[in-house]
Amino acid sequence: MSIWNDLSWVESIRTPGLSIFFENISLAGYPTFLILFISFGYFYWSPSRFSRVAMMLFISGLINAFLKDFFQDPRPAIELMLDPKVGTSYGWPSGHAQVAVTLWGLLAYELKDKWISIAAVTTIFLIAFSRMYLGVHDLGDVVSGLLIGALILAIWHFAVIYKIYESLNKKSWLLLILVFQVFFYISYPVHEGHEASLWFLGVMTGWFIGHSEINLAEGVIKKTFLSLASLVIVFFGMVFITQFESSIQAEGLLRMIYSYSLGIVFSVLVTWIIPRFWKSLKLAS
Repeated sequence: MSIWNDLSWVESIRTPGLSIFFENISLAGYPTFLILFISFGYFYWSPSRFSRVAMMLFISGLINAFLKDFFQDPRPAIELMLDPKVGTSYGWPSGHAQVAVTLWGLLAYELKDKWISIAAVTTIFLIAFSRMYLGVHDLGDVVSGLLIGALILAIWHFAVIYKIYESLNKKSWLLLILVFQVFFYISYPVHEGHEASLWFLGVMTGWFIGHSEINLAEGVIKKTFLSLASLVIVFFGMVFITQFESSIQAEGLLRMIYSYSLGIVFSVLVTWIIPRFWKSLKLAS
């Protein structure tokens, strides 16, 4: 067994305290945290900045899902695993490591603050190490995830330098997104229990079309309260919509349309409906 696959060392460093710590650190790479985090940033800090972060996460997540299901690399031995939430997903590359680089790396890139950059790098490596500590990824999975995340960031950097985003209008970008999604869906390496998430694709589309420049009321206390209240709505909206999707009895094309549409509805709730609700109460501008 090579160093890239060897996790025999991990059991010797585990303690109850460290296990609790890394279990909580690892939660920062799961969809529920990521959706709530970018939603809070969207409400509290900057709709534009966190829309960029959201699109980066969607792209990174889709790439990771495709690679996992294409290569179907097995995870480490089940007796080493401390995280049951991985389900039947594959190992290579680590989604937590890849998404950590794209999320925290992009925020550091956007904000250009020394201490934020230090905090971002620390967070990235803690999340990456947590996946090995919890026995759900080996070193090869984690390093690959970090490198792929860094490559996505590098592409983003060059896109910013050459002003690629500004070169197309919103309708053209929407068309490009839809074409990309169709290509992604039809080329996805589908096999039993593993297929492209139409709900997730719908979330990506909905965030793009629903993006709003409405900003919540000024003042730290008021803005924090409104952002947290919005986050509660987002959380329950996510629970309701995902449970509703799982209860749908339709099959085939109709099922696909329902799933994709519900993803759009969820994102529009976050990016358009909630901001306009606060604006109607004169709590946003």
